[in-house]
Amino acid sequence: MQLESITYAQFEGQPEEWSITAFSFDRINLIVGKNATGKSRTLNVIGGLGNLVSGDTKLKFISGNYKVIFDKGGEKLTYFLKYENSKIIKEELVIDSHDKLVRGPGGGGEIYAVKEGKPMKFQASPSELACVNRRDNVQHPFFEDLYKWGKNLRHYRFAGELGHNSYAVFKKEEESLNLKETYKTVAIFKRGQKEYPEKFVNNIKTDMAKIGFSLDGITLGTPRSLTLQDVLEQPQGIIVEESDLKGKTDQVDMSQGMFRALSLIIQLNYSLLASVPSCILIDDIGEGLDYERSSALIKVLIDKSKKSSVQLIMSTNDRFVMNNVPLEYWSIMQRFPSESKIYNYRNSRKQFEDFELTGLNNFDFFTSDYVVLDTPKDE
Repeated sequence: MQLESITYAQFEGQPEEWSITAFSFDRINLIVGKNATGKSRTLNVIGGLGNLVSGDTKLKFISGNYKVIFDKGGEKLTYFLKYENSKIIKEELVIDSHDKLVRGPGGGGEIYAVKEGKPMKFQASPSELACVNRRDNVQHPFFEDLYKWGKNLRHYRFAGELGHNSYAVFKKEEESLNLKETYKTVAIFKRGQKEYPEKFVNNIKTDMAKIGFSLDGITLGTPRSLTLQDVLEQPQGIIVEESDLKGKTDQVDMSQGMFRALSLIIQLNYSLLASVPSCILIDDIGEGLDYERSSALIKVLIDKSKKSSVQLIMSTNDRFVMNNVPLEYWSIMQRFPSESKIYNYRNSRKQFEDFELTGLNNFDFFTSDYVVLDTPKDE
């Protein structure tokens, strides 16, 4: 199931109001925009929705109003969720033109029951999502698609540490692993080694070589350049053997850019092998990498997405990244009072195609007035 479009608003009618309207997506997407236009905020909105519909987080937010359309092999799922003061005032699920869930203020509503072949009344807490609490493969199987989309969504903040300073002490009993905890790179690597002993590490080495980091080996071990005092067991970290170096390199000694790339490649390869993520969000892709390596990383990500059912949504304001990603994948974000507007091939095709005829590079499109339009409308 693929995210087709999202409309979102919060604090409507108040000074803090912010919204995005009918942001449409393809399989591969790059959100570009200047600082403070809403790129990271948009990815947070998508990631936050995924956590809500999967039950990974409770409704703790003050205000939000979602209209989200998904495409499932031609079938349209439209999900509405509106809440104020952390209380749901609207929750609906429509599949094609059929109402499956209709709910208003107070927590009550109707939900379609498959066995009875008709909608049934129900009452639930206004602070809890019905699509989570009423999941039932027999009576309400239509909630499973929402749940799986949210459960398998991955959100990576490439400008963050991605586990650079996080180590692990492993117990004899294997602990549960939440792949949404993107700082647990060491634990994810260990699990991948165990479950896919050859394929997992080989895939990582192949991908790292493609982005300019040639590795003869990747393993776990006690850090050679770091000692922690007053601990019963020394923690485990990632150690690599770089092809052009004689010694081994601890994760703490890797550059931020190299470790971010390695962490992302580790987590992405495990997710693809283990659970086939529905959607991958990557904020500030390429941050900390030079032009050649950031370009190569983007190519690896796009190629992997094309070979799977994954939907890829990235963001950047890096001119080198922009110049390396075809305009067909672009969504340009501009900030207006209380609203972020999106311009892409779906709503501004003529402007994109006209610019491609100029022969200028992609970054010139970003800095030009080609995309300063009226409010975009869907074709």
